[in-house]
Amino acid sequence: MKLRKNKLVAGVDQTVDLLVRITPPELPPADRPRLNFAIVLDRSGSMEGNKIMHAREAARYCINELLPNDRISLVIFDDKIDVLIKNQNASNKQDLISRLERITARGSTALHEGWVKGGMEVSSGLVTDGINRVLLITDGLANVGITSTDEIVSQARGLSERGVSTSTVGIGSDFNEELLIPMAIGAGGNGWHVESSDDLRHIFEVELKGLIAQVASAVSMGVIPADGVRVVDVLNDFELGETGRYSLPNLQAGSPLDIIVQLHVPAQSAGTKLRLADVKVGYTPQGATSAEVEKNFLELEYASAEEVERLPVDKDVVSANELLMNARARKEA
Repeated sequence: MKLRKNKLVAGVDQTVDLLVRITPPELPPADRPRLNFAIVLDRSGSMEGNKIMHAREAARYCINELLPNDRISLVIFDDKIDVLIKNQNASNKQDLISRLERITARGSTALHEGWVKGGMEVSSGLVTDGINRVLLITDGLANVGITSTDEIVSQARGLSERGVSTSTVGIGSDFNEELLIPMAIGAGGNGWHVESSDDLRHIFEVELKGLIAQVASAVSMGVIPADGVRVVDVLNDFELGETGRYSLPNLQAGSPLDIIVQLHVPAQSAGTKLRLADVKVGYTPQGATSAEVEKNFLELEYASAEEVERLPVDKDVVSANELLMNARARKEA
């Protein structure tokens, strides 16, 4: 935990950027978690042509990358739902891949029912010491069955609480961003958007590598400011729960997570030391059933403006602030 400068300017109220960096340990290859992966693929009429072809190629890549003791299932949907591959070990890859050629585009979009079926398949082969994930891929809007965003997001969050997370991939410009992104966030997964179906294989590659490297889930952060200090903003735009804790993404081995917490700090005289805030990070290690908590705090001294001006600027804090502010600007645009 650190600020741009390692001292505070005396005599003035100020807003400062607190960098909280979470650095998960590297994961030895032998400790790679087992995967239980369901692909839920939209095969409605709008997927005809390159979209369905690239989706088949991406699914083929996924199957080839799995280990024999990983589990895989494949659900396809339009206005009807078909389980093309029931939840099973990924041992007979040639047979699994041959079933992909049966996928053709047709019909409407029963998104909710297709996703529910994928969740049921993953749940039927739940891997208690591994990672259970549904990957939902669609290019359009839910227009058959349950279509309420609030209801679907609530169900996705409930499935995540039972150990099965969901990632979503929206293809093109017409997908329902208002549904798929909140659905992924609430379900502990990733929300992807690709303009072209050509990018699907890359998304599968990133998603699989992220799952393989996962070392902790159910990650949350609590910020307890000192008396007179208040939290102005968290630039990462994490969801804030009812308990006042921020929901963080799952942690991946060797991939630091930078968080910028903006704090309003009261004026104090030079020489005063202030414990700005305590930060608590809770998480469940991969393969564990109980959560762990890491605690840290930052205490800094006030000094004259001239002294603070002469101090070096921490480049990590500046860089993290710029990246997050740019990301927020793109999202707002």
